[in-house]
Amino acid sequence: MKTIFDKCKLGDLTLKSRIIRTGLWESQQNDLDAIYERYEKIASSGVGLITSELYSIYPKDKFTEHSFKMGNLNFMTMARKIAEITHSYDVPILGQVEFIKYNRGIDLDISVNDLTIEDIRQIQSDIIEAAQKLQVAGFDGIQLSVGNNFFLSKFINPYYNQRNDDYGGSVFNRMRLVLELVKVMKDNLDLHVSVKVNTFDERKDGFDSHESLEACKLLEKVGADSIQVTRPLSPLYFTKKLSGEGELIDYTNKLIDSVDVPVIVGGGFNNMLHMNEILNSTDIEFLSMYRPFVAQGDFLKDWKDNGCGESRCLKCNNCYRTKTSTCYHY
Repeated sequence: MKTIFDKCKLGDLTLKSRIIRTGLWESQQNDLDAIYERYEKIASSGVGLITSELYSIYPKDKFTEHSFKMGNLNFMTMARKIAEITHSYDVPILGQVEFIKYNRGIDLDISVNDLTIEDIRQIQSDIIEAAQKLQVAGFDGIQLSVGNNFFLSKFINPYYNQRNDDYGGSVFNRMRLVLELVKVMKDNLDLHVSVKVNTFDERKDGFDSHESLEACKLLEKVGADSIQVTRPLSPLYFTKKLSGEGELIDYTNKLIDSVDVPVIVGGGFNNMLHMNEILNSTDIEFLSMYRPFVAQGDFLKDWKDNGCGESRCLKCNNCYRTKTSTCYHY
């Protein structure tokens, strides 16, 4: 019988449990001690792997004020300390690098179709530089998002990408920027490379589940170490009133059968017994959680001690909507 607290391997990483904490917003940039305290609670809780909050690589990006800027003078100090904290509990950590807008000098918010080849090379270079910083800081890896509604998810989505060069058209061509990037990182850096991918996009003529499976197979071929599946506006799908869990689990099972790299799935999970049931009724091995860690950073301690438990998170989505790393209710 599998349980969420099984010791296991995620590619080259050794985990103390099957739970991956996924971060999102950082509202405490000016209080490093508060950040360290939060990571201490999460790392000490029994979590298997931590994915950081968003790290912003562009100073004029849409979510810059809600994420820690990698260009800040104190970023490396903060990153080294976080890695030190998580590793003191034998918990590996990935840095989450994503962006919404690409700006070229005074030209702001360049669209996918208006990127030049020089722009594409600049984006790849900027992400590689971010990965290098994470490695120097002691992080175990990087999570690159081509999911949710971030820029790279739009680049691979036929709804947005109507390019007629080598970076448009087929799934392979639309994935080319990301595939080149992953290969360079794997060839030159000692980092676990995890990629977040949408299961599908609801827009007509958008990225569908068949294309998503094809994209994940391509990621495996160029060396991606793990894949995390998600959906656009993911937290909004998993409220008390609306659940897309069944569809997401069905897709994840198909993906697990299609690739030989670990697959992580998140779906608004908040109950230990239900999560154990999923582990034992499917091929799923790893489950990610976001909002429960905002509501209570160390809730997994109670779950492990009691053998069961349910997160106190109300799924109100206030943390998501207001872009904070703290809970409104608690």
